[in-house]
Amino acid sequence: MKDGFTLLLIVILGALILAKVDGLSDRRFSGRFIAIDGDTLASGKTRYRLLGIDAPELRQSCGVDDQSWACGQAARDFLRDVLDRGEVECSGSKTDKYSRLLVRCSVDGKDVGSLVVAEGLAVTTEFFLYAQEEEHARTQRLGLWSGAFERPRDWRRERNGMDDDRPFAGIITMLRHVLRW
Repeated sequence: MKDGFTLLLIVILGALILAKVDGLSDRRFSGRFIAIDGDTLASGKTRYRLLGIDAPELRQSCGVDDQSWACGQAARDFLRDVLDRGEVECSGSKTDKYSRLLVRCSVDGKDVGSLVVAEGLAVTTEFFLYAQEEEHARTQRLGLWSGAFERPRDWRRERNGMDDDRPFAGIITMLRHVLRW
């Protein structure tokens, strides 16, 4: 029993060290960014993809028939407003298949992905990352959750024949998020 407990503590300590070391390789960016869509931003010619969220595509509409609305444009407009609130700071170390750097960003100390999901204008791609924000938006019937909508990955697959391009955070990133490192 004692050896099992010691082994568990060693594994936990090792995971914590890995999570901290993983963050050391992150590249950090700050400055002015523009919103390309609800989960992609740019600085100059460089594009960045917000990690952990999937927003509707620009041409995507939500709702049904006469109750439809341009949710893709609404997500981009909201992200644009968030980026205009102050200094934007982003960090990340991996790229997606479109060569966009996968990043977590903040404005005035607030996580940008969290704000977009909490407003109901994106869904979380990782259960742990923005689950509370998504649940808040769902229960308050905000944004996408105000009516019928097709998940962005399904919309892309049906319209464009594209593969699912949602970036996966990975176990180390999950641990860093949970521990707020």
